[in-house]
Amino acid sequence: MRIELLYAPGCNNYKKARNTLETVIAEERWPCHIEMVEQAGHTYDEPAVRVDGVNHHVNQFEAVRDFLTQKWKDLTESQFLGAH
Repeated sequence: MRIELLYAPGCNNYKKARNTLETVIAEERWPCHIEMVEQAGHTYDEPAVRVDGVNHHVNQFEAVRDFLTQKWKDLTESQFLGAH
């Protein structure tokens, strides 16, 4: 699962989002890292999370956890089911 944190230059809110992502990934023990992507020319009030190429605006801890958990489940189940 590829996780990117998209942020605009000068945006300070990305630090909280990065912390949230790092906490969720660590607690779930997923073998993922966060790729920081600066979006020059954009003016985001809040950073966005891109997972496997799809942007999501999730700014609450539980929403991030729920979204990533479902994405991880979909990814791992599809690999398991595809193996048969």
